[in-house]
Amino acid sequence: MPEPTDSPDLDPFEERLRAAKAKFDPAPRDVAVSALARGTRHAFEIAATTLVGAGLGWWLDRWLGTKPWGFLLLLLLGVAAGFWNLLKAVNAETAALRQQKQDADAGQNGPAERDTEA
Repeated sequence: MPEPTDSPDLDPFEERLRAAKAKFDPAPRDVAVSALARGTRHAFEIAATTLVGAGLGWWLDRWLGTKPWGFLLLLLLGVAAGFWNLLKAVNAETAALRQQKQDADAGQNGPAERDTEA
């Protein structure tokens, strides 16, 4: 008895299925690893800007004798800078996803109709 996959009726279906999987399957593991890497990078950026701001504020307070105002001000500026960088990255990612969606929608709808007036 022949195998079900050897049937000539299933060959076109299998080819279409393979093509669809290749087109739409973004390899979930790769997506998860990439998202984890971006999240870790942003977490370290927030921590680094906070620590740099705090360190500079502490040093400035010791040098000028303005304890604790320089520390507090630069600590808050460091936190704000970290979250500002995060916000810019999220906005860039959102814009890229919107552009991908628009490109995909345009590809499904075919070429845009043009005016044929002379």
